[in-house]
Amino acid sequence: MDHKLEAAEAYVLAMRTGEVPATRAAAQHLAKDVVLNLTAGQRRNTISGYDAVVDRITGEWPNTPVFVKGFWSFARSDGNQVKVDATFPPMGAAPAAVHLTFSFDSTGKINVIDQETVPQTPAEPTETIPESARGLINGALRNNTPMSVAYVDEDGKPNLSLRGSVQVYSPTQLSIWVRNSSSGMARAIAKNPNIALLYRDSATRSTLVVQGVGHIETDPAIRDRVWDMIQDVEQKHETRESGCALIIDVTRMQGGTPRGGVRMQRNS
Repeated sequence: MDHKLEAAEAYVLAMRTGEVPATRAAAQHLAKDVVLNLTAGQRRNTISGYDAVVDRITGEWPNTPVFVKGFWSFARSDGNQVKVDATFPPMGAAPAAVHLTFSFDSTGKINVIDQETVPQTPAEPTETIPESARGLINGALRNNTPMSVAYVDEDGKPNLSLRGSVQVYSPTQLSIWVRNSSSGMARAIAKNPNIALLYRDSATRSTLVVQGVGHIETDPAIRDRVWDMIQDVEQKHETRESGCALIIDVTRMQGGTPRGGVRMQRNS
């Protein structure tokens, strides 16, 4: 293999894995005055010097779990430079692509690396819960990523709990089957209806942060529908008589999913 192509391939292996043996191999191809130019959208940063650049490709950085799953091209010559490109499978918080251009000094060492990170297309704002978020929320328990729910108790103290029964009730609402109608959450919502929820799946780098206003619904038809929507395992806790239906009017939902970003905002 051409020496320049070999150098670029070694650098890419270190960059996408962060593993020490790969970093050591890549370091042999770097000039002492090497410069790494990073561009991501409107953001630009320059890392200068051998030690700083080696550090940048060593260990796990925020995008390492993305890079290791990428579809990387072979290094290819482009005049006196070498180029490598990558695209990535659908993930939440992940770039769409990365383009690398390597330049070399007179001794054949890499002296400039231009790394352009192409961000995903920004999510369009909506007033309803997008289908991508609906799928994640409705399947959260089955996916072993039950949603965390935050609320303020009767004493004004913050509380967190995992709720497996969270479902999308309507285009602008979530529902939860609260197992005990006289529990802390049910009583707390009557006093302070503000509520927040968090969904996180690290495997797909998906995150949803939700804010809303909740109320306990006493309408028998709505109560029955919320009960019928929850998963079989939740129903088998046998809380139909003791529980109650919590409806959450979503005011804000933001995050990222494998099918794109989420930017929901409602003023009423």
